[in-house]
Amino acid sequence: MDVVLNIIGILGLGALIIAAWVFASAAKRYVTGQDLKEEMEAMESDLSPYRHWKDRSGSDRRKNDRSSFFPLVINGIKIEHDRRVRSDRRRLA
Repeated sequence: MDVVLNIIGILGLGALIIAAWVFASAAKRYVTGQDLKEEMEAMESDLSPYRHWKDRSGSDRRKNDRSSFFPLVINGIKIEHDRRVRSDRRRLA
């Protein structure tokens, strides 16, 4: 019985040491921002699967296409004017 308790104690102490090491290394990476730097470098790489995305242009694509003219009738409801009055609504969100 003493042997079993000693083995459980040694394994528990080992698990505690491993948990402390994992926590300390994760905290170090979080504080230094090491993972974030590596992620950003990977995103800029030519091998990144997100590389095929195009950067968003500065001009709003909806300004070029005025396919909606007011007043509109949608599902029997008459809409008098566009409720979106601000020029750049995304910045306010």
